[in-house]
Amino acid sequence: VLCAKLPHLAEWTKKRIQNATLYHKNLRDIPEIILPLQPPNTKHTWHLFVIRVRSHRDDLAAYLSKAGIETAIHYPLALPNLPAYAYLGYKTSDFPVATRLQDEILSLPMYPELTEEMIVHVAATIKSFLASKS
Repeated sequence: VLCAKLPHLAEWTKKRIQNATLYHKNLRDIPEIILPLQPPNTKHTWHLFVIRVRSHRDDLAAYLSKAGIETAIHYPLALPNLPAYAYLGYKTSDFPVATRLQDEILSLPMYPELTEEMIVHVAATIKSFLASKS
């Protein structure tokens, strides 16, 4: 399967980069949203497009779902908050930044077949939700 996909990898990566650029263009002026950064002189493949939502993240995810827009929370618990590390005796308050971020992140749709219209629709739906909260 991977051998069949490999010839398409460069084009898929190009499309993901274009999609990330469109997300940035359409979401950049929303103070409630923190967009992922790309350091200068680097190339990001945008496997995921993860935004940070300052408040109402779960409500936004539900709103998007109701509008037919699938989102995900790929990492619902920060690494030090996972049950596997409970034996170390840490509290979530020992990792305030990681704990805050785990409650803010939301992955938006990101795949090569996304169209500009789809991304504009996602952005408009996010803006609509946030406007209802202000």
